Amino acid sequence: MKTRFAGSGVKFFLTIGLACLVLIMLSLPARLRAGELVTARYLRAQGRKLVVKIIVGSPPPPSLIVIQNLPAGVAIRSSLPPAKSVNAAGGKAKWLLREVQAGTIMVRMSLDRAVSAAAIAGEIRYREPRSGTMVTLPITKP
Repeated sequence: MKTRFAGSGVKFFLTIGLACLVLIMLSLPARLRAGELVTARYLRAQGRKLVVKIIVGSPPPPSLIVIQNLPAGVAIRSSLPPAKSVNAAGGKAKWLLREVQAGTIMVRMSLDRAVSAAAIAGEIRYREPRSGTMVTLPITKP
């Protein structure tokens, strides 16, 4: 009979401990949860100009990789900051943003022809500073 109560007590404390952990995780600010340290959305997602707004929380990742997918053959005439690589034939451009600070980063691009919002897609990749986990998140459209 002692064994049954001892086992029940262990299960009870494990259940209480797990419930407390879940409550603690849910109470953390959104910017501290994995995958939410960085958010990105298009401010302009069609036409000849695209603008991506990236918001970085604290502590910031050391670098961000921004990947912009465009229709094949669409060229980026200029961008700020300058793109690290552009493959117009494949419809892909990449930026490597180093020494990232908490706050807002804008990526602006000027295209050689107009595109529709449905024809573009982008993503941000970064290493989560605390865990080292690689995070990939889409750039959301308005």
